[in-house]
Amino acid sequence: MTEIQKNIAVANFIIDELHKDKPFVLKLDNEQTKVIHDIASCSHGMNSSYVQNLTITTWHHLKNGNGCELLTGVGNADDLYHMLSSYIAKHDLPESVVESLGEVS
Repeated sequence: MTEIQKNIAVANFIIDELHKDKPFVLKLDNEQTKVIHDIASCSHGMNSSYVQNLTITTWHHLKNGNGCELLTGVGNADDLYHMLSSYIAKHDLPESVVESLGEVS
């Protein structure tokens, strides 16, 4: 599994969690925290203070070497969903393309 495929898997997992009654605490392990940090860092175009704060928050948790807990509520769930779904839409390739790329390399 490639790095992008791992990121997409984590993004899909978190999107699935967003259906819960809000507010709730989204508990992420260190690997999931790194993925969220990477995706948030790539999402500068969203112009969202939540995404900017998420980048900083996850960076601090990664620096300390632990996962993080994100309070997810009505006010930030939409930004989180938009950030993750935009990443998936940009990076998710059809299986046939992935297989073709594998044959080329």
